[in-house]
Amino acid sequence: MKYLAFLLLALVLLSCDKNEPSYSIIHGTLENSPADFIVVTGNKLETKIPVSADRTFSDTLHLHSDGFYQLYAGREQTEIYLEKGKNLTINMDGDNFDESLKFSGDLATENNYLNQRYLWNETHIDYKDLYSSDEDTFIKKLDANQKAMDSLYKVHKIKNPNFEKISQKENEYLKATHIENYVDAHRYLTGIEDYQVESNFYNPLKDINYADTLAFRNSLAYQNMLDAHFNRLVNEETYESGDNEHTLLFMKKVNSSLPDGYAKDKIMFNYLHFGLKPDNSLEEAFNIYKNSNPNPDNLMEITGRYNKLQTLIKGKASPTFNYENHKGGKTSLADLKGKYVYIDVWATWCGPCLREIPALKEREKEYQSKNIEFVSISIDEPKDYDKWKNMVTEKSLAGVQLMADNNWNSEFVKDYGILGIPRFILLDPDGNIVSADAPRPSDPMLKKTLDALL
Repeated sequence: MKYLAFLLLALVLLSCDKNEPSYSIIHGTLENSPADFIVVTGNKLETKIPVSADRTFSDTLHLHSDGFYQLYAGREQTEIYLEKGKNLTINMDGDNFDESLKFSGDLATENNYLNQRYLWNETHIDYKDLYSSDEDTFIKKLDANQKAMDSLYKVHKIKNPNFEKISQKENEYLKATHIENYVDAHRYLTGIEDYQVESNFYNPLKDINYADTLAFRNSLAYQNMLDAHFNRLVNEETYESGDNEHTLLFMKKVNSSLPDGYAKDKIMFNYLHFGLKPDNSLEEAFNIYKNSNPNPDNLMEITGRYNKLQTLIKGKASPTFNYENHKGGKTSLADLKGKYVYIDVWATWCGPCLREIPALKEREKEYQSKNIEFVSISIDEPKDYDKWKNMVTEKSLAGVQLMADNNWNSEFVKDYGILGIPRFILLDPDGNIVSADAPRPSDPMLKKTLDALL
């Protein structure tokens, strides 16, 4: 399954003659998969193609432009290259998806190269090692990886100038995305929170147009790069100023950099879906989006999210819970009245949750004599009940260890609008919200917050 979003994805060609064919026939087989259809998206196209009982599929796609598209088959996905007037056959096997992909037809060479490129990257690139490297080594490794891709390209003997042109542009966006992400990734992986790069580190990006709305519409690689770019600018600003209102700063940066339209709407909508928070900037961040002439359906969804979060601002009464306690019986929020409560919503399968455990233990030890209770609420599924019980014991997890009654659908989880974990919540002794999205245990801001309260 392709988890990496960094590979070649979509860039339209220049205008074409009105008499040029605008269709492409795609067909093939999908074995050992429960999927009833495949989905092809990109370059203004989104279509579902039914998979028949004999596991074959076929459809005529009307393309706006030649370029890279995403193909989804259930939980699996891959990129494909399509051109107007040219056909492609794809044979897939859900049991060994990436390795099983076989392409034939007019665009077989291009698509077999793309799949081999993905497999090479999956095998040869260690992203933890890449981003942990010092900046000079990091750039050298990026260049070495590109040389390897260039060699692979030559091996496939591709003689398609359109494909080559688009590929080169996508490679530029890919390298730029890595550079944009480097500092934050390096800080996270090395623990060097004040890490900085030399002033010339971003020189390779100086010729990039960060307001190319046409490229944004037609290239997912460009979209990823632009998102990374705005995040970097905001992270630099918050690092220098100490301001933690990342969402508001992000919205202001995008709003001032792009004209109203598809690109601005998509970036803002995607960010706000997870990034809108019930803090002091909630109202202003939402109004920036509302006044940017967004897509009506997107505005309706974000408005629903905004209305939910308004009930979770500081000072509001917290949603309650009454869940099974690892030590026996049940524990409710009312049982903890009179103490500050720091809640960790987590699960045994959640890697980021587990990485916070050491820091959480440190905070619990530091504040054990203070008027605060540390509560961990697992949203594991029933099938993982024993795993939860054993992990709490084996890792000697302290505090109040609870298990929610219906995992993601538990009322407490839904009332807080939790879309991702870990999620941390801080309440006052009366059960009112101090922060519905509190700092993580590993974040120095948590100690500052608790010290100011206790």
